[in-house]
Amino acid sequence: ALYRRWRSQRFSEVVGQDAVVATLRNAIRSGRTSHAYLFVGPRGTGKTSLARIVAKAVNCPNLADGEPCDACPSCDAIREGRALDVTELDAASNNRVDDIRELLPRIYTAPADLPTKVFIVDEVQRITQGWDVLLKTLEEPPPHVLFIFCTTDPSGIRPAVLSRVQRFDFRPLALPLIEGKLRRILEADERVAEPAAIELVARLADGGMRDAESILDQLLSAGADDLTADAVRELLGLADADTVAAYGRALVTGDALAGIAVLDGLEERGRDLRSFADQVVDALRGALHAALAGRPSGDPLAALGVGPLAGAARRLAAIDPARPGPGGIRLALELALFAPASVPLAMAVAPATTPPAVPPAPAAMAVPPTAPATTPPTVQPAPAAMAVPPAAPGPVAGAA
Repeated sequence: ALYRRWRSQRFSEVVGQDAVVATLRNAIRSGRTSHAYLFVGPRGTGKTSLARIVAKAVNCPNLADGEPCDACPSCDAIREGRALDVTELDAASNNRVDDIRELLPRIYTAPADLPTKVFIVDEVQRITQGWDVLLKTLEEPPPHVLFIFCTTDPSGIRPAVLSRVQRFDFRPLALPLIEGKLRRILEADERVAEPAAIELVARLADGGMRDAESILDQLLSAGADDLTADAVRELLGLADADTVAAYGRALVTGDALAGIAVLDGLEERGRDLRSFADQVVDALRGALHAALAGRPSGDPLAALGVGPLAGAARRLAAIDPARPGPGGIRLALELALFAPASVPLAMAVAPATTPPAVPPAPAAMAVPPTAPATTPPTVQPAPAAMAVPPAAPGPVAGAA
């Protein structure tokens, strides 16, 4: 696969993680490496690749300024995945107590070929009870062992483990960095792509280099000589910009018929409505930014105003693509069209005018309670008259 051929093999090839790379490289250069590292970040940001580079660096005999040579037998064995002293585990499928217990003999056994044994554990947040077995070893490991844990969700790792590792956070990659590497790949493969197509692929990757390389690999496999933005949308089932703008305009103005017609056309062409919803969200976000910055001429949706755009964006953001409910994502997108952005604004104004009209009603209703206050004196003699009958039975009892 393309992402495997272009995986970073040295510190200098890692993209977008300068602070992490500089710290690790300096630690290796000065011989002050920790016994355990935790790499945290979204998928496709280089966590596992950097873990392998660290494994090379602590075992490379030709280390130069903290950089592995990537040419010696040790580096070759680690790169090709045949080094016996470098173990990679996927905690998603090896998270039981017995799985972790099986590691202990391998941890305490001396290295076979390399100076340092390296254990790289991916998706480490999936380990639960297994930490009980590894915790003491993690606190006081043998001097020849290095642990590197990778995760996308550090909240699932217990604090006792976090206190025993050095944590490094990997950030999502910026669009220019992803676009730059995609251009280098295209140049190396002698392929041509228009800038709009490269930008679209980089945006779809959502900050992950591996996702961008996988999408590009799929596009290159299609065999087209020149990659265009329209070809990218067609192959990936995306809607064109005009269709996205048409639905966005219908959503903002409340033109339900126009919006339903757009959805009909998308289904006829076999487009994925979930991906289409994401495209509309991006379009509304861009229009909001343009309207706030005072540049409505650059975006046709921005001219509709900040308030209507914000109302439409809220309705669309309320749709959960994973759980759209009865009728699916199609019905959810249709229902969003039936609430114009002016309705929430009108509802927001109505409560402000209603409270002043409410107090007079309770004040008018306060008069009846004062009327019954005069009635008790008139009603009082009635209970006194009712006291006479009990005196009548008295003589009857005396006669008996």
